[in-house]
Amino acid sequence: MKTNFLYPFSLFFISLFLLTACKSSQQNKDQLFNIIPEVVNNSESAFYIPVKSFPEKRDSLAVGVFDSGTGGLSVLDAIYKADRYNNTSHEAGKDGIPDFISEKFTYLADDANMPYGRYDSEGKADFLRELVIKDVNFLLKDNYYSSPGDSIAIMQKQPVKAIVIACNTATAYGLETVQEAVEYWGLDIKIMGIIDAGAKEVLSDIEDPENQLIAVLATEGTCSSGGYPRSISQNANIMFPGTEFHVIQQAGIGLAGAIDGDLNYIDPDATSVRSSDDYRGPDIGHPDYPVDTSMWKEYNFESSQILSDGSQSDRENALLCEYDEAGNLIHVQLNSVNNYIKYMVTNLYRNAVKNYSDKTISRVILGCTHYPYFEKEIKEHFLYLRENDTVNGSLVDENIRFINPSGALASELYCYLRDKELWGDDSNENSRFYISVPNILLKENEIDKDGRFPYDYKYGRQINKSLEYVKRVPFSDKWIAESTKERMRINIPYTYKMIYGEEDPQ
Repeated sequence: MKTNFLYPFSLFFISLFLLTACKSSQQNKDQLFNIIPEVVNNSESAFYIPVKSFPEKRDSLAVGVFDSGTGGLSVLDAIYKADRYNNTSHEAGKDGIPDFISEKFTYLADDANMPYGRYDSEGKADFLRELVIKDVNFLLKDNYYSSPGDSIAIMQKQPVKAIVIACNTATAYGLETVQEAVEYWGLDIKIMGIIDAGAKEVLSDIEDPENQLIAVLATEGTCSSGGYPRSISQNANIMFPGTEFHVIQQAGIGLAGAIDGDLNYIDPDATSVRSSDDYRGPDIGHPDYPVDTSMWKEYNFESSQILSDGSQSDRENALLCEYDEAGNLIHVQLNSVNNYIKYMVTNLYRNAVKNYSDKTISRVILGCTHYPYFEKEIKEHFLYLRENDTVNGSLVDENIRFINPSGALASELYCYLRDKELWGDDSNENSRFYISVPNILLKENEIDKDGRFPYDYKYGRQINKSLEYVKRVPFSDKWIAESTKERMRINIPYTYKMIYGEEDPQ
């Protein structure tokens, strides 16, 4: 047998090349996001974590959950209420006891930087990824601030033992980045996102897939990422090999912002059409989000605000209209959450009629954590379109189902804690809730009269500035709008009780 004497040298050079390539890849990642090496190498940084002293025994730590705003509380509420396993045997099957009854949670709403769904559209996907790194960083640190004006942090917050990204957009753009960052930091912390869980859930009991159309309602960022169609396709190839699935997406333009009271999309005090600097939602003639007057009947916009108790307000400012001298509509601005829902659902329906008229919309993934709060209103408009379109109405299944990915995500979390033997011995009542607010001590920050980042500043920031743009502070009525608080009280009463310590109003 003839031996090639160059073979050992070839292996050496191949190994050297691969090692150099791996180091180069890691260096490029570090260069892209300076915060990643900064977290472990710069003890003077606001984002520094002394990883060598990170708790080794972690079962008593909280589970971290974060979202771009308060919408992710719907995910936490689903986790609190989940009962998919037997708490004694840990086998699948309800036992009448909440699966996470002995766990505490740390929740972060990055409200100052929301909505996350706009960053990619503004060409700032990497800045969004940096925000997600900072969200994870906060959950792994041991401090917070009592107010945005404090210069000294309170060192009384525990780090967490696992992290749930409740935000679909943050999952789509940042999951892999933060998983790699945590690995770089040398921390064995599981980070799980919501998109794959939602894809598996929608496929779990679907029938006649060839003739059905799966609809995805999500933010602009989540839709443009292609996260849901990609995950549905990947999981369908495993669960239903050889079967073709059809997926249609629709971005809820401004809906998440409207739900969280972002004045760029909704102003409860507005009585007339606002300037384009103040209003960022759909309008007649908008280059990207036009209101099509030929679809007026399908939109079925409301003119008065619908209150939380279902009654109608006497303030007719849910739709702000402006006419020219000839009486023609020249501006139509949405100014209620329900009108944003009608706009979103109608556009999806029109696109489905155009491209999938032979299918049936049987399942809709609520691909934004804010949307489950308004499942009733979303369903009502789907059924309105079914009942009022004599030609294409059958496109909407009369038993249309809405998929909230939170349940599947709760199962993933349960299995992780079970497999890693990380069960806590605490209670939900010891959960802690934090929200981000603009850092008033940072001289570089631009903050408007309402205490928020102006739109152009928010989406104009650059990565790698090593700046603490926001302070994370405990939930408070100072930072939570009364309408948001009321929505939580009605829709997620158990979580509301965990936040405010008040008795379940239901």
